Amino acid sequence: MSDKRVTMKDIAKEAGVSTATVSYVLNYSEKEKISHETRMHIFEVANKLKYVPNMNAKTLASQRSYLVGIIINMEGRNKKSKIYQYYDLSREIQRNLYPKGYDVVLLPAKEMEKDIVIGQKRSLDAVFIFDMDEERLKTIANRFYVPAIFIEGYVEDPIFCKILTDYEKVLQIAEKQLGNSFYVVMEDHFNKNVYETISKRIPPKDIFVNRYDSSLIQFLREHHNQKGLVIGELLGMQVENYADNRNISVVVNSEKDIMLLPDTKVIIVSNKKKAEKAVEIMDRLLRLDNTNEVERVTYIRPEWRDN
Repeated sequence: MSDKRVTMKDIAKEAGVSTATVSYVLNYSEKEKISHETRMHIFEVANKLKYVPNMNAKTLASQRSYLVGIIINMEGRNKKSKIYQYYDLSREIQRNLYPKGYDVVLLPAKEMEKDIVIGQKRSLDAVFIFDMDEERLKTIANRFYVPAIFIEGYVEDPIFCKILTDYEKVLQIAEKQLGNSFYVVMEDHFNKNVYETISKRIPPKDIFVNRYDSSLIQFLREHHNQKGLVIGELLGMQVENYADNRNISVVVNSEKDIMLLPDTKVIIVSNKKKAEKAVEIMDRLLRLDNTNEVERVTYIRPEWRDN
């Protein structure tokens, strides 16, 4: 398909779904109920086939391409529970960009050098970059001469804008919900600051990092009848299968459509707020609107609901 423009029909054939389903997913329509697994599969196929929306009309009418890239670290250590969070955040960003006339291209980076070169060939107005280590963040940022906004990734250089979860506040809320002693179950973040912040409060033996070589079941057995903070809704659903849900609090990314048991305590770190802030910063940087006054570090503060 390298000599032929990839269409939604091509994606539908490869994914084994209808063209209408592909259209609903890629246009982020909420009119039809489509499972998260199907959405993720369609996004993955679209990226595999290097699908690019038709932006010719918009580009001719403006010097901008009206195309924004989202770079997602897809290395092998990222498990599906974490990738789900990436796609949910991508969807929220797209929802904020669509009324402004922008389309989004997902750039999942498995082979960093190769995949970023592909992104460079597209005329992007800005890029959002999810959870990468500082060395790679710098490498990527130096490849793009457009605003680069990091979400859940930290780089010391003050020229770059970062949007981060306020994990210190998350731990404070967890103390109110669970008491002074609790374990933590979390994803394997490339941003080392996340683990460092948590480990200042929680002993390493009480922190489970969701890697392929680690056993969540074994960890929960070792912490039987203890209280725990779980960061991530899909991880929370897994923990509910092996621990008393009354003893856990789960960090989720939306106050709506929560998939956990009704009486599980939750802490909300809104992907909607992350997306709104990211697009607001992008707008100001593109307009060159007092760029020196644009916040370089924005912390998204959590909210909580005690069921």
